This record gives sequence, structure tokens and C-alpha cells, in this order.
Amino acid sequence: MDIKKVIEGSNNIGILTKRNANNDAVGASLALFFMLQSIGKKACFPSKKIPKELLDFLKSRGGKKFQVSFDDEISEVYYEKKGKGIILYLEPKDKNARDEKFSCKIISGENFFSPEYDILFVLGIEDFKEVEDLLENNEQLSNCTIINIDKNLNNQNYGEINIIDENQSLSQTIACLLKDFGEYNNRDALNFLLYGLAFSGKKTNNRKKVSTVRWILKNGGDLSLFSGSIENNKLLEIVLKNLTFEGDVYISSISKKDFLESNTSSKNLSFSVERLKNFLNISSFFFLWEEKNIIKALIYSDRKYIVQRISMYFKGFFKERGGIFSIEENSIERAKYKLLSYLK
Repeated sequence: MDIKKVIEGSNNIGILTKRNANNDAVGASLALFFMLQSIGKKACFPSKKIPKELLDFLKSRGGKKFQVSFDDEISEVYYEKKGKGIILYLEPKDKNARDEKFSCKIISGENFFSPEYDILFVLGIEDFKEVEDLLENNEQLSNCTIINIDKNLNNQNYGEINIIDENQSLSQTIACLLKDFGEYNNRDALNFLLYGLAFSGKKTNNRKKVSTVRWILKNGGDLSLFSGSIENNKLLEIVLKNLTFEGDVYISSISKKDFLESNTSSKNLSFSVERLKNFLNISSFFFLWEEKNIIKALIYSDRKYIVQRISMYFKGFFKERGGIFSIEENSIERAKYKLLSYLK
């Protein structure tokens, strides 16, 4: 059964996760909710027994919205201000376009809950009995398609579609779905994916996770849901966007312009180090940057032999799992080449 075709053929879609769901499940559920809304589906939570954190996030984004739709090609969109208000103009390419192709409606963010759904996404629930206990209306179960997503191999595979992968977080699975639909512009969906991925634990395909994080950031996602100053998070976004897998380690290069645009300096990199270690669970990485006509580098690795090897060839200050050192080169690219040559 093709999950994309099933979604395209439905209008009402429910999302269900554990009452004590972890942050991966919360992020995945909210990313899915906003993704489905962005493709014109009515997404809902058919149970009020949802995690408090999930509910708080929903309420924070629950303001009233006006949706203007036109089901045909548009040649021009523009607006004009009128007092405190605004007038929006849509000019169709077809001058004889029918009026019924236009619609305008109020979308109330308060309507998160509904007992009606044609599809039910179940995230991170291995036992079907728990699904039944969480739902307000069990009768709806017999009339819907269940899409069961989990990383627990003890899952009972009770769905018409079952995606069970212990090496892939729930948020990673939803990210793959978002890519399939080409929905890259919903910032809420992207940001909640980042939130879920960051808390998805060590037992995941880390290279795939890092690649997905970079893809999200490059398509407009940001770290606004995370703690930390605006400046530190901005620098972390730059570090992640520039992060590449070279040989057996990750390397990120930071330019003078990057520090300037994020209003930071190399002293702020300690924040990025902590996030890469404890949120993305990256075991070995280097940061490279220009400083006073030389290239400075920072290393962290839980493989002590890598730090020991680097300390043999470069001058700096080293501990068991990390250090800061200099590379006598006049460009980051040449410094990176030299660094990698000593790791072979």
C-alpha cells in the first residue's frame, strides 16, 4: 500500500501518540500535523490524552488564520494596505476563470481535536490495546486506514501500513514523508522535525540524521524551539549547514563572515560543541576557522587515538577527548586537506 497515495485520497487524518511520549514522538507528531495542514488536509488529534508538551506547543500556535485559495494558475499576487487592514489581490492567468475556483475561510487553531478521521497515524505505540484505550471513539477504527510508525521491534504490526525500524527515529520517518510530498516551506513542520531529531537518541542512523538536519536548515528550518541565545543558535545553524562527513569524521568550516553575521566569535563555539555531542550524538568532529592569518581548529572525539594522532602533528592544547590547535596554512581548504592526510 502506497502511503503517499493513501494520504492524497483522504481529507481527515488523525494523529496519535503515547500520553507520556518522548520528545522524538512529540516533534514527529507536530511536524506531521503541520505538514498535513500545508497540503490541504484536515489534521487532528482524536484523543485528548496527549502529552502536555505537545498540547502546549499547539496552543502557542493556535491563533486564528485566514486561508485564501484559488484552484488554478495565478499570474500575479499583490496587496494594498487600507487603514489598519489589508486587501489581497489574486490575478488568474485564465481571464475566464470560474468564481467557484476561489475560496476564503477562517482556520481556527483551537480545533485540534476531532473524533472523525479516514486515516490514523499512530506514532511510537507498540500495543494496539493502548491505541484503543487512548481513543475517544473506538468505532472509527474499523473505518480507517492505520499507519503504524515505530522503532520498537516488539510492535504488534497492527496497521494496514507498518513502518517499524529500530535504526530510524520517528522524526526521521516523518522527514522522509515530508520530502516525498515536496513540502519544504512549512517552517513549523521543519522546526518540529529538528526538535524531534535532536532528541531521538543514540540508537539511530546518525549519518542519515545529520544529513536530514542539514537539509531542514537549508530549506528554511531554524533552531527557534531550542534553548540558548539567538547568537549561539545562529552560529550552531551555520556549523550544521557546513558540516560534512570526511573519511571517518565530521568537519565544519566557519568563515569570518559567519562569525560576523551571527554576532559571535570563536569563543561561542563551545555551545556548538556541546550540542553536537549531546543532541546529535556525533562522536568525532573538527571545527576550522581563520584567526590572525592562521587556521585554528578544534577537535572532539570519543576515540582517543584520533586526538592522540592529531596531537603528534599539531601544536596546541589537548585533553583525552579534545583540544584546540593551529594549522600553519593560509586557507581553510588547505588546512582541511592537511588535517585529513594525517588521519589516513
